[in-house]
Amino acid sequence: MRISRALACVSLMLPILVGGLSAALAADEPENIIKYRRNVMKAVGANMGNLAMFAKGNITFADNIITNARGIREGLTMAEGLFPEGTETGDTNALPKLWEDKAGFEAALRDSIAAADAMVTAAGGGAMPTVIEAFRALGKTCGGCHKPYRKKL
Repeated sequence: MRISRALACVSLMLPILVGGLSAALAADEPENIIKYRRNVMKAVGANMGNLAMFAKGNITFADNIITNARGIREGLTMAEGLFPEGTETGDTNALPKLWEDKAGFEAALRDSIAAADAMVTAAGGGAMPTVIEAFRALGKTCGGCHKPYRKKL
């Protein structure tokens, strides 16, 4: 009797486990990684845009500067793992050169992460000239990835 229950449980659970496994495998399909990567980079861009508005004097929401700076740093840190082999084709703005020169791309990304760290530190200090200087330095590092590794938009 107990064996029958055990077999019944296994027979009910097996399709769920197999279905869950196939869903997990589908989650890492290249097109899903590309969509996820685009969303992360859009969030980085949105945070950069917010800081640009502050740097230009268009807004005075100084309390949000550190949140935007942290968002940039976290997004760039996430980006390190979002360009695996197999995601170089499809609906992506990344150029093939990114995969051909992976070391160069990773170095440029590390430069941006370091500048984002400096931006977070400056934002935490609160001295507006330092914040604006750190933001400009961060912005300059963006071109290190965008110019050689991203399609012109």
